[in-house]
Amino acid sequence: MASIPVQNGLRRLFDRVAGYVLAIISTCSCAAISYGLERQSFEKGSMMLFVPAVLITAWYGGVCPGVFATALGVFFSAWLLIPPITTVNLGDHADKVAMILYMVISLGIVALAGKERNEKRNRQKAQAELERVNQSLEARVQARTSELETANQELERFCYNVSHDLRTPARAIVGNAHILLQDYNQEINPSLRDRLHRISSSAVRLSDLVDALLVYARLAKAGLRPEGLNLGDIVAEEARSCADLEGRIYNLDKPTGMFVVGDRKQLRTAISAILANSMKFAKRDNPVYIQVGFEQNGSEVIVSFRDNGVGFDARYIHKVFEPFERLHRDEDYPGVGMGLANVARIVDRHHGSVWAESKLGEGSCIYMKLVDQPVAKASVKQLLSA
Repeated sequence: MASIPVQNGLRRLFDRVAGYVLAIISTCSCAAISYGLERQSFEKGSMMLFVPAVLITAWYGGVCPGVFATALGVFFSAWLLIPPITTVNLGDHADKVAMILYMVISLGIVALAGKERNEKRNRQKAQAELERVNQSLEARVQARTSELETANQELERFCYNVSHDLRTPARAIVGNAHILLQDYNQEINPSLRDRLHRISSSAVRLSDLVDALLVYARLAKAGLRPEGLNLGDIVAEEARSCADLEGRIYNLDKPTGMFVVGDRKQLRTAISAILANSMKFAKRDNPVYIQVGFEQNGSEVIVSFRDNGVGFDARYIHKVFEPFERLHRDEDYPGVGMGLANVARIVDRHHGSVWAESKLGEGSCIYMKLVDQPVAKASVKQLLSA
């Protein structure tokens, strides 16, 4: 550590010596040129040939070497250029005026060069300080980001562990309640039977909540495996599955050529959640109509799912993608409120966005914007050519 100041001092000393050496070399070179050109006849402006030496010395060496080069120019002019040659003298009145003019010009050049060097040095210091501040800020941002990522990972791990640990007792409550109802149905009075049904229903809901929370936690931990997908086939398969599960008659209107890039399993989960909502929140005794839209704009793809269901109040549209938020009563439409939250997380992991439109009694429309993954474009080309 002690050698660093010594090294800096030696470097500064070397720079100063180099400046004076530069002054001597450049001035002597100009003196030799001037003497060679003017040894037969002397002109009053000959000493101006020393100005380039002053300029070079002041620019690269500094103010003091520049002043030294100016003094050397005066000496060589008085010694070699002003007759009689090899005798130091200032000559007549015109020679003195020319020498004064030379010194004024040279010192002006030295002052301007010194000012520019100082400004350059200040800019370098400011740039170095800015880089230091940026590095410090970047290090702080990285540290805070690392802390945030660690906190998120711990929270997701806690959420996953708690959800996993809750599954067993929830299922045990459901199983024991069913056993009591089946084995002792005749011995249980109606009031107790009703309470057991409520316990069983609440335990089933708790189990569903735990399962939904596990899915939500897994989505945060799961990595993306982008590939080329025919989204139309996935939509058709999930529509049939959801209709069979809800016992609904449906009509699906979708375009052809719905090719996207994304994680097959996650996008299937998102589409299943959207279509399940369309089936669940359909108007009673009416066939379900689902219109799928597909729009591609460069690397972005927007997929929409419009239905003719009961819809919801647009004032609460900001809640539909929040976990456990529900806009209908459990008695009317059972559920846990995690379907669209999973959709939002999946689309976010695809670097896209999701939003909704709805009017109460007139159906809803869910939009997914997916950003194309360049690493899997070859897969899309293979699908198009298949």
